[in-house]
Amino acid sequence: MTRDSNQALDGFPLGGIRTPDAADRAAGVRTGRWSRASRRAAVRMGRPARRVFMAGRGSVIATFASTLYLENTAGIACIGPPSTPCGPLNVAVPGFVLPSAVDLDRAAWRADEATFTIDGLGTFMLSPRIDWNPPRPPVGDATVICAGLASMHAALSARPPRGEVLPRVLEASPPTRCPDDGDAAHCHAIEVHAGSGPTAARFAQSVPALERWIGDALRGRGASSPPPVVDLLGAGRGLTPSGDDCLAGVLVALQAFGERAVAASLSRAVARHAPRHTNRLSAAHLEAACAGEAIEPLHEAIRAIAGDTPPGHALDALERFGHGSGFDALAGVLLTARAIAHNHAPANQSPTP
Repeated sequence: MTRDSNQALDGFPLGGIRTPDAADRAAGVRTGRWSRASRRAAVRMGRPARRVFMAGRGSVIATFASTLYLENTAGIACIGPPSTPCGPLNVAVPGFVLPSAVDLDRAAWRADEATFTIDGLGTFMLSPRIDWNPPRPPVGDATVICAGLASMHAALSARPPRGEVLPRVLEASPPTRCPDDGDAAHCHAIEVHAGSGPTAARFAQSVPALERWIGDALRGRGASSPPPVVDLLGAGRGLTPSGDDCLAGVLVALQAFGERAVAASLSRAVARHAPRHTNRLSAAHLEAACAGEAIEPLHEAIRAIAGDTPPGHALDALERFGHGSGFDALAGVLLTARAIAHNHAPANQSPTP
């Protein structure tokens, strides 16, 4: 439950998925009846997604195994089943199922005061609804972050590396010294293989350059130097390319750890270059990251590094998200936390050799 879980969407009173009527059946529109439990279940909706629905209508721009993306002049929203993680663009709809044979690309959709309808799929409730907001920023100084990094690295060492950027970040500088907390098992190097090829070579240069820039900016020396984002934007595999995911993780982590001036400088560079260097779906996720918002499992990972929760739960949640996107975003969080710990921790508690 979030802080604003009881808020009503302006102009959107309670409604429900319509029971199929004769007109629906004659048109072949796919609708369905809700069980008693389903009627009580809430739609979970991020704030950018809410703006999309308030604009009233648009089109489907992408369809995947269990989710689809809607777009209009207000932005982009991702619609999915209840298992869809909370996040700024995400709308998790109880009872939402995409049939495998249906082609919804470019289908029209519209929302009224109670429902939204996708041509060829059906009409769904907008409420009862929980408006999702990111969790409160964690509280943790550099010493706590350093210890949290060691715990996160230890948890990652027990799992096969995923994503394209995370192996590069882990290989570059695993923690070898931590605060003296008596748990030396957390302080060990991780053997990873960052891969090879043109994309890997691109990350080999751009990821360390970004981490150096963050360190310089934290020390007040990067104000006149533009962040190195162009080589990361659009780089790698996936609907949201791996380089974009890494940048999103950096943006969210900087704001979560209170480094808002550095985040603002990076956000300006991302906003300037993203439209020309990546696809518009990924650009929408980056825009949310510029506001400090990402999928909830990434926020959980940040809280774990800040010592609020153990890392295993956050990693489990990230593993259920995409084909590595969550872990490439985690890579951005790790390099950001590492830069913060390195630049603010006492000398005998540095996370790097």
